[in-house]
Amino acid sequence: MFNKLKKFYDDIKNLNKSVNNYQSDTIIQSLPTVAYVNKAKKLIEAKDYKSATEVLLSAIDISDKDPLVYKYLGKIAEINRHFKDASVYYEKSANLNSNDKEIWLRLGMSYLYSDILDKAIHCFELADRLSPLNTDVFTGWGMVYMKQKKYALAKDKFNRAAQISKYNFTAILLSAVMEMRLEEYAIAEEKLKFLVKVAPNEGSLYEYAHLKLLQNRFDDAEKYANKVLVLNKFMLPAYFILGEVYSIQKDYDKFDENFQTALDCGLKNENLYVEWAKGLVRLFRFEQAEEKFRQAIDLDAESNDAKIGLALLNSYQNNFKMLDELKEKNQSNVYIQEAIGLELLCAEDCEGAIEMFKKALTTDRYQTYNYFNLARAYAMLDSQYKVREYLDKFTQVNPDYTQGHIDYAQWLINVSDFEEARRKLKKALKLEPDNLDALNMLFLTQFTLVKKNICEYNIKEAISVADKALELGRFDYTPQKQELERMLANFQGN
Repeated sequence: MFNKLKKFYDDIKNLNKSVNNYQSDTIIQSLPTVAYVNKAKKLIEAKDYKSATEVLLSAIDISDKDPLVYKYLGKIAEINRHFKDASVYYEKSANLNSNDKEIWLRLGMSYLYSDILDKAIHCFELADRLSPLNTDVFTGWGMVYMKQKKYALAKDKFNRAAQISKYNFTAILLSAVMEMRLEEYAIAEEKLKFLVKVAPNEGSLYEYAHLKLLQNRFDDAEKYANKVLVLNKFMLPAYFILGEVYSIQKDYDKFDENFQTALDCGLKNENLYVEWAKGLVRLFRFEQAEEKFRQAIDLDAESNDAKIGLALLNSYQNNFKMLDELKEKNQSNVYIQEAIGLELLCAEDCEGAIEMFKKALTTDRYQTYNYFNLARAYAMLDSQYKVREYLDKFTQVNPDYTQGHIDYAQWLINVSDFEEARRKLKKALKLEPDNLDALNMLFLTQFTLVKKNICEYNIKEAISVADKALELGRFDYTPQKQELERMLANFQGN
């Protein structure tokens, strides 16, 4: 007890020595903690947060009734991003002085960053009553609604903040982001175009690039994403925009270089590998995509996006175990929709599969392998018109995908349309002149057509295809080639 009284006496003695030096810095002069608060303020300005905290905690030993002590403890916690601690201190300060015009704003922001959103809204309402027309209050208020995915309400608050201060570029930017979420692209365009002129920072440039991506203006999206990386090569979302652009454009070389650059910049994380894998799925490089999804899971075993990606790839191998675990909670995910379609197709529920593949295309029209999936489903229903329709769509949107032309040709051979099969195979061989599958199939189609229309030129052309396949190391139709050679000998003998 004696030691505690002595400490209290020493504290008061030290306080009396310094109080005159700090009286002008504080709002409330009647409390004995005044000098401690002012000393802490100086330390905070010097960014010596540890010492400032020690001073303020010492002040509590003198009096636990000074709202400023808790307010500045809250500021320190907020600076250090310890938002739950900040909210505890700010709440104590607010209980002691509810008329502080700043405290409700700061408490609201701390609740916001702690995901205590209902309390945050209440704080911003109180802050608006005490300090009307405060642009920061409306910005924070909007951010709460944004976290709650109430985009229309958030947009209204951000617009109000921007009306109060035309220099609140954060509010202007966030209102544009909300308009993008609401698909009000023309209004968002006006704001973002303004921001990239007057405040061309990485945030405004990134959102403008994102808007261009949403508008399918891929050249502009690439342009502004690259501008972001000029300012900050470590901004990972800009690489994601470029990756999506290049995968939609089917430019594998640029796509791969983009993600390798991000990796070289030290941006290795779960999200990097997930986005990398998604692009590879769009490029139909399924084995590589599986590798990237697994690398994402190595970094975060609970990565839902990576699990969903693997569930889709497993479904293409008729393995639906992961899908069964994920589909109930992820019905709106395009990969889950596609995987469910594959599961239904495997069960020969063609109508159900068709419904799911169409749903997946509505969710993401760039998930174009679903055109091929639709063709497979209609083939099982023996609907040749629909099969042709969706194979046409698949090859039209993926004109440089060799396997697409080969698969189309295989179906045409199955339905005895050899003339059209030959045209598809020649397209495939323009893309990959040494593709042995295409060469063997082309020989078969030409052999069949020769039998229908025997002429020396057609025989020689078919034999030349066979010779090229032999030269490359695999030819599957030796008896047919020998038959053509005999036919050619008969022509030349005559």
